Amino acid sequence: MVIMQKLSTYQSWIKWILFLSFVFLSIQYTSPQYSYFQDSHDKLIQTYSIWKNHFLSDALYYPAKVFDSNYEYIHLTKNLFLKIDERLVSAFPIQFAYLMAPFLFVFPLSSLVYTSLLFLILSFFLLRRYYQFSFLLLWISFFGTFLWPLSWEYSELPAIFAFSVFCLLPILKRKKETIFQLLGGIGLSWIVMVRLDTLPFFLLFFLSYFYFIWKDKNRNGFFKEILSIKILIFSGIIGILFQFLINTILVHHFLGSRYLANMNGFSVEMSTRLQWFQSLLFYGEKKIGFFVYLPITVFLLIFYGIKFNKINRTKKSLFLSMTMTIFLIPFLAPNDGFNNWGPRYFTVLLIPYLLLLKPILSIVFKKRKWIYSIFFSLLFLYSGTLGLIGAKIQKSKTNLIKKFQSVTNTIKPDIIVFTDYLNLYSMGSDYIKLMAIVSYTTESNTKLIHSISEMMPNKKIAFVDWHPSILTQEIRRTMNAEKLKGGFPISDWNSDLLENTLKNFTFDYQRVDIQTYRIWLGTIAEKESK
Repeated sequence: MVIMQKLSTYQSWIKWILFLSFVFLSIQYTSPQYSYFQDSHDKLIQTYSIWKNHFLSDALYYPAKVFDSNYEYIHLTKNLFLKIDERLVSAFPIQFAYLMAPFLFVFPLSSLVYTSLLFLILSFFLLRRYYQFSFLLLWISFFGTFLWPLSWEYSELPAIFAFSVFCLLPILKRKKETIFQLLGGIGLSWIVMVRLDTLPFFLLFFLSYFYFIWKDKNRNGFFKEILSIKILIFSGIIGILFQFLINTILVHHFLGSRYLANMNGFSVEMSTRLQWFQSLLFYGEKKIGFFVYLPITVFLLIFYGIKFNKINRTKKSLFLSMTMTIFLIPFLAPNDGFNNWGPRYFTVLLIPYLLLLKPILSIVFKKRKWIYSIFFSLLFLYSGTLGLIGAKIQKSKTNLIKKFQSVTNTIKPDIIVFTDYLNLYSMGSDYIKLMAIVSYTTESNTKLIHSISEMMPNKKIAFVDWHPSILTQEIRRTMNAEKLKGGFPISDWNSDLLENTLKNFTFDYQRVDIQTYRIWLGTIAEKESK
């Protein structure tokens, strides 16, 4: 008996090691240390700013502020920052940055993305220990859903998944101990304030759950059930009110900076909403929607819709809240998710999806229902294939950053100027090492050089554009026809004027072509030597 127990333990350890090794390698394949692009990059800089400010201020770190105090050349678009009481602050919720900043005492900045593994491991442990997930279902949970692509970049989404799994334990698994309820309520309040798009699901879930308790039990039974989770409810409400206070103090609005920055997106026309509906639920340009990524969801909605009156109240609550949230989010979201691979606005729905899937898979695979087994296996393989395609796309992004770091290591500038904000993101985590900015016009180039010559002599400056053989004038015009709608086109500098200005203000001017870039650079001369 003892030998059998030891053998079972060894087998369990082997399964854990094998599974977690594949999780790590699948993330490592994309070179996550070079994954800081767009939102991931901006969240990284926000976290770094909190750490650099010794946790005393939410003001964003801007390396070029020494000569650009008015933020004329900052790369951030209008929906990514706010000016509050003369402070430049990130549009992303401060709660995530404060949670992650302490990791910088241990992790180098470029490796902060690996913290996603910590949240994933926590999630898998909870699912295995308290939700009785088989190892097969753990594999499906990661590789067969968009949890995999959400783990490649630095973001709050792996933490959202882990905390959601934990904070629902008092209800879904009857874990009524004080510690589970207290931490669950705190975690729930954190989730809701970090991502407001999670609010519809949790609100609908709790309302449904309380309704079915009221319906199934008498009044005394209802209040007894509510009192059994009073610490969860109380700590959740106090946590949300506390964060309302913090948001009000910091950005003068109780819903926080993300809400303020996205206000324009909340008031778009219905025609735009319908386009987002298609993108978020089905497909869009370079986007895979919820139903297309997880087609089994359609089966779940039909199956539980038919069996609704025969399932318990927790499954009813999960089913109703998931179904309603799926169709609510496209009409509440501030955008369509841009170019994310995997519908990130539905991250919280991975929990009900997996919990509703679990009993069906148990029946299908344990009772050897071969036709259904093949059906589900093919759909899981399909979702996994989408993840693999996304990994290759992500790999191309990280390769861009990796290659550009070799460019900066070659030219070694102090100040680097890009033609557009997307081009700047190729800096990755090296953003904090240089003064990296964006200049959108030839006139702003000239103004910049004059300003720097006054304040920063002997600093090496580099202007970076795509090589004309890569980005021809025709291609540039075509791309800018779309980009102009957002107000941030790829700049079309007058290269002759830029060269002449740099020759006048630098003592070692040169133009070089490296990889896919054309670069004008030189060291700013002191005024006396001109």
